[in-house]
Amino acid sequence: MLSVKGTFVLLLLFFSSFFGSIFMLAPFLPIMLLSPVCYRWITDRIVAVWLTLPVALLEMVLGVRVVITGDGFVPGERSVIIMNHRTRLDWMYLWNCLLRYSYLRMEKICLKSSLKSIPGFGWAMQVAAFIFVQRNWEADQEYLSLMLNYLCDIKHPLQLLMFPEGTDLTASTKARSDAFATSRGLPLYEYVLHPRTNGFSFIVEQLRKGCNLDAIHDVTVAYPYNIPQNERDLFTGNFPREIHFHIRRYPAAHLPTSVEGLKEWCCLRWQDKEKLLRNYYQGSHSFSDQTKIQSQTQILIQSQDHSLAQSHTQVQRHLPFWRKGWRQAQELIRALGSSRPWGQGSSRTWSQGSSRPWGQGSSRTWGQSVDQIQVPLPPCKSCSRIFLIKFFSILYWTVFVSTMFVLIWSYTLVRWYFTSVAIFFIVQEKIFGGCEVIEMTMYNRKSSRQWQKRQ
Repeated sequence: MLSVKGTFVLLLLFFSSFFGSIFMLAPFLPIMLLSPVCYRWITDRIVAVWLTLPVALLEMVLGVRVVITGDGFVPGERSVIIMNHRTRLDWMYLWNCLLRYSYLRMEKICLKSSLKSIPGFGWAMQVAAFIFVQRNWEADQEYLSLMLNYLCDIKHPLQLLMFPEGTDLTASTKARSDAFATSRGLPLYEYVLHPRTNGFSFIVEQLRKGCNLDAIHDVTVAYPYNIPQNERDLFTGNFPREIHFHIRRYPAAHLPTSVEGLKEWCCLRWQDKEKLLRNYYQGSHSFSDQTKIQSQTQILIQSQDHSLAQSHTQVQRHLPFWRKGWRQAQELIRALGSSRPWGQGSSRTWSQGSSRPWGQGSSRTWGQSVDQIQVPLPPCKSCSRIFLIKFFSILYWTVFVSTMFVLIWSYTLVRWYFTSVAIFFIVQEKIFGGCEVIEMTMYNRKSSRQWQKRQ
């Protein structure tokens, strides 16, 4: 049986992305030929306006309650976000977090290439320069390198969401993951799939080379009541009553320096994630009620920090007293500024009608990387500001979609434009591979011409 709310949500999402791609994003495509950097700045902000709509519909129409615990996000921080892929819609639910803690215009998603062919959604994702992969490492490696180099060259402050598991958790995917684990003598997982580490390690390496990485955000998502697996569940009204996110932040300076070390680090994170989710689902269905797990990754980080502290102590023994004070001041500033070691244990809850204020005074420490230093959690957007964003998002996109229907029905010129742009999106993907490929190519040609002129 169809749900009125679910049907309204999915139809509004589809038509807003469909008409938005044609009437809001397509007019700016010619700027790509003149200045890809300017084109990226404009289109990112237009896409961010649309990204507020799923957040608003989930919370204000469907009444979904979102609970966030752990470290949160640092506004404006460049990071790779890794998350377990429990359902096909996990990537959309994460926008509820980013709207409050970060900037939606920074987010890019690494997702399968077949999605770029979806009318509306796929066209908008191409214009937004999302990263599409074919799940063929030989083909994907070159494409990833070109896209990441381009984003680093234009100094795009990137928050890249990726799912190392590669697909969502179902009975069939779990069976394949178990077979993979058995063939390699790995433990069997119940709540996650074994991660594919090649893509993760490669992305981190490329972003570090491009000086475009501050931290890794490890996000664990769980559903305490019902788990809608795909879009069809929303049509029938089986949308999630609550979504819980637990976030851990790892500064880039604490990551292993080798590719093999990054792969092992990712696998250890998934071991911790399995423990965390097992305690969650077999316990009180809450991350905040769990006792702190001494994870394998934190043990590794603490040993690195201990070695680093010993080396600093040996260096300071040979410094004169006036330079020791200056060195200590520098380390304190660096800890507060660049590392920003946010801790664990705090939580934020949002739901429709909630009036809880966002606290700005809670202080926490991350792991044991900085002794006796407590850093306050970055202030979240106020409750009233979030409410206004969600309210005006639903209002704007509802009026926008209705207006486009009227214009297409009433004016022949609008129908011609609508048809021409839709055909362009379909044809350019077949010929060139997508708008993001054209954008990257235009930038590389422009950069090559500028270099030749300098010579």
